[in-house]
Amino acid sequence: MPLPFGLKLKRTRRYTVSSKSCLVTRIQLLNGEFVEFTLSVESTGQECLEAVAQRLELREITYFSLWYFNKQNQQRWIDLEKPLKKQLDKYGLEPTVYFGVVFYVPTVGQLQQEITRYQYYLQLKKDVLEGRIPCSIEQAIRLAGLAVQADFGDFNRYDSQEFLQKFVLFPIGWIQDERVLEEATQKVAVLYQNYRGLPAPEAEMLYMQEVEKMEGYGQESTPAKDSQGTDILLGACLDGIFVKHKNGRPPLVFKWNEINNMTHNKSFFALELTNKEESVQFQTEDLETSKYVCRMCLARHKFYKINKSNNLYMNSQHGYYYHSQTSLDRSPLEYGNSGGGNGRLRNGSVYSAHSTSSLTNPQHYMQPSPMSSNPSITGSDITRPDYVPSGIYRRPEVGHVHFNLPSGAAV
Repeated sequence: MPLPFGLKLKRTRRYTVSSKSCLVTRIQLLNGEFVEFTLSVESTGQECLEAVAQRLELREITYFSLWYFNKQNQQRWIDLEKPLKKQLDKYGLEPTVYFGVVFYVPTVGQLQQEITRYQYYLQLKKDVLEGRIPCSIEQAIRLAGLAVQADFGDFNRYDSQEFLQKFVLFPIGWIQDERVLEEATQKVAVLYQNYRGLPAPEAEMLYMQEVEKMEGYGQESTPAKDSQGTDILLGACLDGIFVKHKNGRPPLVFKWNEINNMTHNKSFFALELTNKEESVQFQTEDLETSKYVCRMCLARHKFYKINKSNNLYMNSQHGYYYHSQTSLDRSPLEYGNSGGGNGRLRNGSVYSAHSTSSLTNPQHYMQPSPMSSNPSITGSDITRPDYVPSGIYRRPEVGHVHFNLPSGAAV
């Protein structure tokens, strides 16, 4: 029916109630797979993290968090207490969120759950391959041998070891000489043969124990300037706040027990030390960076103080586990269901997850299988007989991968 006075209404996009109130969040796990969760637009980062932990059957959630790339293409950890959507809309370069380790432990032996150790192993391998933890060629060969055993099983599983050439075994951008790369790969194949019979969890543990002793383990830094205006790298590690000078001077470390408080003002970040009246001040790129650095350093300060006092764990009838007020410590009835299937978090957030029965009963965790992007499908539902683990990075099929050989390093 035509409208009076010749009026025409412009066709507009229609929104359903569900599309206005819900957010489909895409998260990349440490094994490279993606999962999606439908959450409320008001859901916090903590609720999203708990949904991921529920999906992975991960109880020791305290070591992990979610991060994203900001508009400057920098990695930023989600503020778990604030709505996820607002953070991504305001700061995010893309809507994808990444799962990873935010708090590193002094020794991996304190990780209680096998699935925790597996996720931690994936993070450390990622740190090594992406160059965040520097290593010598000898270290890289040893780590690659352990990683191949952990990810592919025994040496005699394959007719030929040429399949190793399809994977990035060493840090990206490391070795330029193809001959050196081939020799290093052959040494990995020899180690791989020697590791025959070593179970995957033990190979992963040996890998992590090697990495935890390396420089760069558990460190995160950002460019800044000191009080003299000198360019530095300012960051946090297991011991405290460190300052690395680009002119080769020895790094300076402010121990956690020496730090009384941390504050920020405009683009400045300051440390208030227990034995000094004047604070130590650094200048970051801008206000947002100083706020972020202060927030993350305060969180790490709190974590490492708790970790040192050994309050992370509580004794239970099945051993020790991390105690936190998360969805994993609540009964299934608090989700509005009788266990398993689709659950509901507070704020009306909906997610699809496993039954929580496996979290309350002791069990032996098997090597996690690949995950579908549909979180309602469990890993065991999509395992293929010809499945090759995706834990090791594949090399590009086109052209050669070029690596930079560290100066003075020998094979």
